[in-house]
Amino acid sequence: MSQGLQQKENQLRQLVTEMRMMEGTVNTLQQRLQVVLASVSELRVAKQSLEDLKNIKSGNNLLVPVGGAAFINATLGELDKIVMGIGADVSVEMTYEDALKDVNERLEEMEKAQGSIEQQLGQIMAQLESHQAMAENLSANIQQGVQGSI
Repeated sequence: MSQGLQQKENQLRQLVTEMRMMEGTVNTLQQRLQVVLASVSELRVAKQSLEDLKNIKSGNNLLVPVGGAAFINATLGELDKIVMGIGADVSVEMTYEDALKDVNERLEEMEKAQGSIEQQLGQIMAQLESHQAMAENLSANIQQGVQGSI
C-alpha cells in the first residue's frame, strides 16, 4: 500500500472518530434542549395562569387540574400571596407582582438558554455535515487508489 493511500486512510479514521464525538455532542445538546423546552412551556403556562387569575374575582369557583385529566373544584382566594417553587423542593411566598416578575425572569433565562443551545446545535450540525462530505471524498479517493493499484 502506498504512503499516500495510508495517509488518506488515517485521515478517514480521524474524521470518523471526530464525527462520532460530534454525534455524541449533538445527542447531549438535543437532550438539554428538550429539558429547556419543557421548562419554557411550563413557565409560559404559569405566566398565563397568573395573568388570567388576576382577572377573576376572589371567591369565584375554579376547576383546578390535578393531573391525569382530573380536576377539582376550588374557590379562588386573594392573590396577595403566591407560593413559588425556587428549586430543590423549596418554596417561598411572594407577592403577586414578585411572583409574576420571577416567572418572567425565569422564562427569559430559559428562552436565552434555548437560543444558545439551538445555535450550538446548528454549528455542530454544520461541522458534522462538512466532516461527512470530507469523509465521503476521502473514501472515494481511497477506493480509486486501491482499484488503481490492482
